[in-house]
Amino acid sequence: MMPSSTVVTVQNNKGSDTTPPTICESPSWSTTGVTVAGGLTSGSALNQLQIPLDLFVDKQDAIYIADSLNHRIVKWDQGAREGRLIIGGAGAGNESHQFHYITAMFIDKEGSIYVGDNHNHRIQKWKKDSTRGETIIGKFGRGTGLNQIDNCWGLYVDREFNVYVSEHSNHRVTKWTPGAEQGQIVAHVWKPVGIYVDEYNGNIYVASYHDDSIQQFNQNGTFIREIGKYLLDSPYDFVLIPDSDSNNRAVMIADSKHHRIVKMSMNNPHKLQIIAGVTGEQGNESNHLNEPRGIRFDSKGNLIVVDSNNNRVQNFMINNNNCDI
Repeated sequence: MMPSSTVVTVQNNKGSDTTPPTICESPSWSTTGVTVAGGLTSGSALNQLQIPLDLFVDKQDAIYIADSLNHRIVKWDQGAREGRLIIGGAGAGNESHQFHYITAMFIDKEGSIYVGDNHNHRIQKWKKDSTRGETIIGKFGRGTGLNQIDNCWGLYVDREFNVYVSEHSNHRVTKWTPGAEQGQIVAHVWKPVGIYVDEYNGNIYVASYHDDSIQQFNQNGTFIREIGKYLLDSPYDFVLIPDSDSNNRAVMIADSKHHRIVKMSMNNPHKLQIIAGVTGEQGNESNHLNEPRGIRFDSKGNLIVVDSNNNRVQNFMINNNNCDI
């Protein structure tokens, strides 16, 4: 058994407006999920979701959800029976108060919400309490130029407000400094999705939907390594857990086409542990998933998972019983 006094702080929520959980070094999670948002039939009512794709968990463990086909961001407080409309919800469109198919979101330390407005090929920034968004990336339409993007499927905003964009159709990750008119390519990845930036050493981690792997690059864009090849099927998103060796991060992965959540180590690319879901079985029971996409931790270390095709968000609770705390 691992020593009970050893804990790790999880840097995972991909943002600054969160409280990283501290968990023991050998935790497990319940294999039965609890529905904390949605879970009814697909729809546009505030107690429904329609193909949610991404999420963000704040310091109070409220869950913000990118409700893609309802073109809105909704917030579900703990124990809520329905969500609250935060932004969008005005139908599909390209006006400053509208979205057309939201695929990614992020909240920075000032409470501003960044939205991957996929079919409009732009990134919208909504300052706290604003009623309209500002296009900060993608002002020049869809394309391959460095002042353009093509299908954003992942977002990360660092402490300096640099924005990292997974351009799914351009097979690249670009970094945009505040106010920049064009981005800088920081990684070449085939169909990139989820992104994480280690702000201590500049390493960039990206989920490759096409190559079925999580890939690591240094701050100069040089490829370091990948995990999951031949084990994963269309990984969509992930969260990292630092352990005692900062060069060997544990990774929790939403393995979407296998309908499961798995845990892997960056130094062991061919071994995985199933955390939730049943490999190859889609379903809507509490122990099943149907194409999980977004994944985060809450402040307690519980796994919060967007179960996209079931139109719900599931909470897989952490079990610290083996930690002798």
